[in-house]
Amino acid sequence: MHNAINTAALVEMDWGLIGSTVVTGLVIVFLILAILVLFLWLFGKIFKAINSAGDKKARLKQVTAQQAANTRTSATATASPAEGTEDDEYIEEDDDEIIAVIAAAIAAYGAAEGKQYRIASIKRPRSARSGWSSAGIADNMRGFYN
Repeated sequence: MHNAINTAALVEMDWGLIGSTVVTGLVIVFLILAILVLFLWLFGKIFKAINSAGDKKARLKQVTAQQAANTRTSATATASPAEGTEDDEYIEEDDDEIIAVIAAAIAAYGAAEGKQYRIASIKRPRSARSGWSSAGIADNMRGFYN
């Protein structure tokens, strides 16, 4: 046992290998940190662009609603499914079109009465569920009603 301790103490350390290992480790750590900073910066730019596009869309909706409220003509809307679609397929309508139709209907109603109405705000209900979600909940709860 005494001999093994002396042999380990006599082993000469390779300072060049130790230095190169330390420098390589530091370079790799800082390179990965720089890549993470670049990645987060890029995501910040992407999300800022998405938010500004959403703000532009919201301003466009507001202007469209104001223009529709200021018009005194009646509007009619007809919805027909696109060619090649089935009747039971869900067709998603654009919110801008719905808002414009509602605003035009309100403007026409106001014009009939000789008054001018405007839409102050439009908000979705917080607890809005899709039809599929409501049907699933009703199906799961059916056993508790009896």
